[in-house]
Amino acid sequence: GNDGKQTLSDAWALDTSEKPYQWRKIDAPSGSSGPAPSARMYATTTTRQDGLLLLMGGRDETNTPMADAHGLVRHRDGRWEWTPAPGIASSPRYQHGAVFVGGRMHVIGGALGGNKLVGYKDSVSLLDTTNGVWSTMTEDDVLAAGDSLRRCRHAVAAVGSVVFVYGGLRGGLLLDDMLVSYDSDQTKPEFADANSKPWNLWLSGLSCNDASGATALIEAAQAEAAAAMEIHGSRIAQNLQCLDESESDLENAATPDGRRGSGVPPRYPPGGSRRSTPATDVRLHHRAVVVAADSESEGALGGLVRQLSIDQFENEGRRVSAGSLEQFGLTTPVLNRSVSFQGVHKRVLQELLRPNTWKAPADRSFILRPSEIVDLCDAAEAIFAEEPTVLNIQAPVKIFGDLHGQFGDLMRLFLEFGTPMTGGDITYIDYLFLGDYVDRGSHSLETMCLLLALKIEYRRSIHLIRGNHEAADINALFGFRLECTERLGESGGIWIWQRMNALFNWMPLAATIENKILCMHGGIGKSINSIADIESIERPVSMETGGPLLMDLLWSDPTMNDSVEGVLPSPRGPGLVTFGPDR
Repeated sequence: GNDGKQTLSDAWALDTSEKPYQWRKIDAPSGSSGPAPSARMYATTTTRQDGLLLLMGGRDETNTPMADAHGLVRHRDGRWEWTPAPGIASSPRYQHGAVFVGGRMHVIGGALGGNKLVGYKDSVSLLDTTNGVWSTMTEDDVLAAGDSLRRCRHAVAAVGSVVFVYGGLRGGLLLDDMLVSYDSDQTKPEFADANSKPWNLWLSGLSCNDASGATALIEAAQAEAAAAMEIHGSRIAQNLQCLDESESDLENAATPDGRRGSGVPPRYPPGGSRRSTPATDVRLHHRAVVVAADSESEGALGGLVRQLSIDQFENEGRRVSAGSLEQFGLTTPVLNRSVSFQGVHKRVLQELLRPNTWKAPADRSFILRPSEIVDLCDAAEAIFAEEPTVLNIQAPVKIFGDLHGQFGDLMRLFLEFGTPMTGGDITYIDYLFLGDYVDRGSHSLETMCLLLALKIEYRRSIHLIRGNHEAADINALFGFRLECTERLGESGGIWIWQRMNALFNWMPLAATIENKILCMHGGIGKSINSIADIESIERPVSMETGGPLLMDLLWSDPTMNDSVEGVLPSPRGPGLVTFGPDR
């Protein structure tokens, strides 16, 4: 940037891992693959889904446009590393836009100085970071697009495989159009057919003033996108390793020979149907130019489809929180790493964390196969195993009591009081859940899988402790085992019920908020006299091995009112107690 006196070359990071958040300067690291980028302004940065940040272009202190690109990554030990991107872009530029779709960075538009924009052919450059190859538009692309992509100071964003470009400047003219490009490995008709049902519904429904036209459009677009992504996923998923899973996670997953020490039944061939992630709901605004792109053509764009005039635009963006690269066990050069489809937990978040639109499946099907639920449990269990038995949480924090499989109620709570996503309040408010996630309600699987996915995605901000229904002998009687077998089949259901209960044995048992408030599912009963007593419980722990401490922690209750003191037998049953305020 520029401070008004000179062009700068410093870099800063906002550390949100601990509260209070702090800006920290990124010092030039030792042992990097290359030098830090030189001083510049009007550069563009964009982030790959695995956490790699790529800086491209800009203008130096002599007002000369630049064409180089540099990647920045933070390793697990805290070291930052700059590394130069392979090759040089076809044209220098500044005031441009850039965005990643998978492992491909799209660089769109930009200025050269002297009231000049980048050339027609260079108005879109594409860097495939998996092989280090730059490409530009073909002559056919240029003829189809015309002037539409030559602009600067515009906004660029991506949702899935769709790239949006809005506004900007061209020759002193302030633009208000929107470009839409599809980046995929499929043929053009599968991803961007101008005569497809969503586009026809879109065009025919533009004059509608009510919400029905928009709803029909969204549902049709989601259906087509889901079918396309299913084809896309089956074609390349086998060649890619999800960056959300480390090699050790994959090695520790349950396998046909049963190698995993949690009492988990061996993995068997997955069954059931697999649903792809529904498309994000997007409605466009004012004169959108829809562009189709496919990787089988030599250029960055496949051709200009048509110009639209659209009434309304709504777009709720979501930033993805990603961990450091080394935690994934990857040793290939930073800019040559493959970028795969999102892991199971991200698909769960996309399909279930939908407070506005979630509906219970009429056929009682579930979105994950048993093997995928095991993957989710393995990842979450590894996190629980690293956490202390008594968590220490910083305020502010939201506290949730018994959910008992009432997933619809959980969605309403998120809708009313805020949702744990980057576009919601998770960046500044922690979430604490006090147990009893399963039984009684009809959607224990949705409840449990969403909470585990949130824990994996926001491990420092989502906190789960154990309740008394997180025990096999209890949830076998009150509905969880029955739901598992009903929705996953007899063998798959029993397998998942056992795997979930093995996971429950690893859950933390209590939490303190800034060392002032003690939270647990039950109470202190007659045997707990200090936090150290709770901390002494070693995990994994079952109700059979936990003894009186665990029984009091999960089952004891306060007395009916503060006038009743001491420890008294509980109406719940023999061996259980209530405790008064004098405890």
